[in-house]
Amino acid sequence: MKHDIFAVAIIPAKTDSTRLPKKNLQIVDGKTMLEHSIEYAKNSEYIKDIIVTTESKEVEEICKNYDDVKVYKRPKHLLKDAEVVDVYLDVVQEQFRIHQNFNVYHKMTHMVGIQPDHPDRTNNIDDMLDYFVDNTYDDLFTVDSKGTRNGSIRITKAQYVRKGTMSKRVGSMLDERNIQSNV
Repeated sequence: MKHDIFAVAIIPAKTDSTRLPKKNLQIVDGKTMLEHSIEYAKNSEYIKDIIVTTESKEVEEICKNYDDVKVYKRPKHLLKDAEVVDVYLDVVQEQFRIHQNFNVYHKMTHMVGIQPDHPDRTNNIDDMLDYFVDNTYDDLFTVDSKGTRNGSIRITKAQYVRKGTMSKRVGSMLDERNIQSNV
């Protein structure tokens, strides 16, 4: 490891999508998109805690296959078309307290948001975290080849998520999707 990073991965995995219900449970290469995201996070040396936030029993059942993945119930007001940043804030500001996850709350240096509907990520998460630290960013998100934010990964300094202010110094990194989808 290159840096002293204690990252927490938050995977928002609702099943009530308005455009494609249960999209996070769609199968790609023999696994659900959720499973791809969990395994992506598990491959990191920097990610010390993985949290899936959901309202779904199906998602909870999948998570049981991973003994080190925590599942937090997503509040109803953060379903449907809620902003994903509000989900990240809820996990850090409310759910950590509810689940008495104080040790992680205080140790966390970075929050890594991993959206399940991008199973074909091209970047190694630890390389992204190193890039984040090396460039002194407060926030980093992935973009496609046109520079459009694609939501695959968002890394934020923990201090901003704790305060609810998020960040001011933002960078981006290319993560071109290989799967063509209307998801």
